[in-house]
Amino acid sequence: MNTIATVMAAVSVSALGARADSQSKTVFPAADWQVASPESQGVDPAKLKAAVAYMDDNFGADGAKELVIIRSGYLIWTGPDSDSYHELYSATKVFTSTVLGLLIDDGKCTLDTLAVEHLPNLDDRQPAYAEIRLRHLASMTGGYRGRVANVTPGQKWGDPIVYVTTPDTPELEPAGSQVAYNDHDVHLLGRILATRIAKEPLKDLFMRRIADPIGMSRWDWGVCGTVDGMVHYNAAGTPTLKGNGGIQTTPRELARLGHLYLNRGRWKGKQLLSASLVDEATTTQVPAALPGRSSSLLSGAYGFYWWTNGKRRWPAAPPKTYAAQGAGANFCFVIPEWNMIVVRMGNSGLPGASGQQDQLWNTFFAKMADALRSARQGGHPKKRKTEVSTRGEAFCGNGRVSYSAGSTAGNDPADGSEDDG
Repeated sequence: MNTIATVMAAVSVSALGARADSQSKTVFPAADWQVASPESQGVDPAKLKAAVAYMDDNFGADGAKELVIIRSGYLIWTGPDSDSYHELYSATKVFTSTVLGLLIDDGKCTLDTLAVEHLPNLDDRQPAYAEIRLRHLASMTGGYRGRVANVTPGQKWGDPIVYVTTPDTPELEPAGSQVAYNDHDVHLLGRILATRIAKEPLKDLFMRRIADPIGMSRWDWGVCGTVDGMVHYNAAGTPTLKGNGGIQTTPRELARLGHLYLNRGRWKGKQLLSASLVDEATTTQVPAALPGRSSSLLSGAYGFYWWTNGKRRWPAAPPKTYAAQGAGANFCFVIPEWNMIVVRMGNSGLPGASGQQDQLWNTFFAKMADALRSARQGGHPKKRKTEVSTRGEAFCGNGRVSYSAGSTAGNDPADGSEDDG
């Protein structure tokens, strides 16, 4: 009986492991995402529909039309307009911080590289700019301010080409002492990365190193003009007359970038972006107590252009949740604890100010958590468990003899030959 007990224990653990692997194994898309039923991925379908219905009713004119939900690499929900193609606006910023990560991986710079190492004239008239590091520009704590010119109804914040090439009075100093959401910081970082460090336009580098390997084919990056003899892509997604809104893509395509980050920079066995840089970019880099114009929004809740759940902006979502967001309409949420990507895009912003939008998302996440919890508790049909028993000197799985003393042959209840219901 000792032999049978040992085999029983081993096969029982194997069966449990097989079931766990089938639920948690992550896949990657080829030309398109693999589609799976919500219940196959541990999500209660009725509760999921309730969460989507809430979004459709409360998230403004676009509702859930451009919603895509991925779990473990499988597409479990797609809205009717999930192939809609348009600008991301400020969600573009995470494309720029991704390029920063690639160049750090290459050893061409570090987060503590000073901006003046690459733009020696930056501090000629404003000595405070001598202290700006790349990490400051990537976390809205640089305080860089360029001259604002050519303000029009279609370009309310001026021309990025002017303010990225013409330093003006700093908004804050020294760098890192305050936080202020400011596209000027981002455009300055984009200029340094492209013209000085990579010596290659942002789009070209991102396409070669990230977009092509992950199969992101329907996208473009708006051009603001030319700086230092090189195309200047809209690094911040600023609304402008040229290169408006930065990155243009679809919800399905944006989900690929989210999936790369969910897998900590790894795609089909290849490390495209180091895990350590993914971790840094997506965890809080702006201290909770840091003052400044944007402290109520960013302090304790901002990484390297990724919004974090550090101070629980979305209490119903897991603590490690992070998001790219643009124009109050375009969002890419990465939820590591749920192995999930939620992309919602649109052409009109969510109702209300930022705090009200956070409440809308929090209610959505509460309903999603309910869908996951309900599935775990039996909200959808479960696979049949392997029942282990003995019959004399024989070992049985689900009532069928699969091992007897002195025999090495039989059916493994974990090999899929049993009826899983």
